[in-house]
Amino acid sequence: MTPRRAMPGSRGFSLVELMVAITLALITTAGVLGVFVGSRSAAQSTAGTAAITDGGRFALDFLQNAVRSAGYMACNTAQRQISILNLAATPLPYSFNEPLGGFEANGTGIGGAEPIGAAPVIPDSSTADWVGGLDASMANVVVQGNDVLVVRSTLANTQAVYVTSILDGADNFTINTQGGLAVNQLAVISDCAKSVVMQISSLAAGANPVIYHDAGGSPGNGVASFPVSFGTGSQVTAVDTIAYYIGKGADGDGALFAYDLYDNNGLFSGASPNPFTAKELVPDIEAMQVLYGLDTTGTQTASEYVTADQVPDFNSVMSVKIAVLAASPPGAARPPAAAPTFNLFGTTVTAPIDTRTRQVFEITIAVRNSVT
Repeated sequence: MTPRRAMPGSRGFSLVELMVAITLALITTAGVLGVFVGSRSAAQSTAGTAAITDGGRFALDFLQNAVRSAGYMACNTAQRQISILNLAATPLPYSFNEPLGGFEANGTGIGGAEPIGAAPVIPDSSTADWVGGLDASMANVVVQGNDVLVVRSTLANTQAVYVTSILDGADNFTINTQGGLAVNQLAVISDCAKSVVMQISSLAAGANPVIYHDAGGSPGNGVASFPVSFGTGSQVTAVDTIAYYIGKGADGDGALFAYDLYDNNGLFSGASPNPFTAKELVPDIEAMQVLYGLDTTGTQTASEYVTADQVPDFNSVMSVKIAVLAASPPGAARPPAAAPTFNLFGTTVTAPIDTRTRQVFEITIAVRNSVT
């Protein structure tokens, strides 16, 4: 037989050619992967920046709206308030003679320091970790090292109703419509010159609802009759106390919370021993510091800013400075070489080494109802 001959020009790849082809393929793949990784990192960084901006803005918006409304009670202010409530062992929820309140964390303030623990954060069980002691109702709620801001005002998103009939010394009065008022709510009656805070013990519904304010109950009224007189046309609104603080969020990280006398359904939840309902407002808010502007010169402007424990009377607070530290979700940045630090009104906050980015947000808010 005649042996077959190879076709002219027909041959396989040489080893050198194969290695060159593989090398070029690897270089191309590495380039594509580099672009993908770079794009993914850029997307995570951008998303992290957006999350921080949104979180910080939302937190300050909540706090700004609250402080601006502080002390507004129907058509009167907290400074001219009389209360017939039983303050009981924990006065925090029911002290409506001041528009604001607050608790200063030990070791913070100018020159102070606050470390942020890695998730999950742990709420503090010791009320002694705040100057003068944190109110007992907030034990195991607030993350250590953070200030607490308390705001008292007319219940949000409610309108006043008007008295149509009232007698001096009576334990009841008639209003034009029930509005949002309900049994057990705390409410204020005001003629714009004076006001009294009470608890609604019972309510007779109808075309002309009747509100009763008998003595007793929880917290209850100390007396059944008002210490001052009110006339037809006086306003009545529900009132609320809200404490804003840093607590443990649903994801285990720090978050801005509201500790509210009204639950998530808008119902009064002021039962003993803890009358508050915790509401998570903004996730990934890891720290908060608060300063209060006092009028020490009689000019009705803030001449100095102090911590909560240095405020002699919260009725004298003209404005409030608030600083919060907002964090991005994990994966928005490479871990830093050392733990990053942030300045919140002189308090050095040290964050853990992780893949989050962080930013401080500050605001100064005027207390509109501080001037009588």
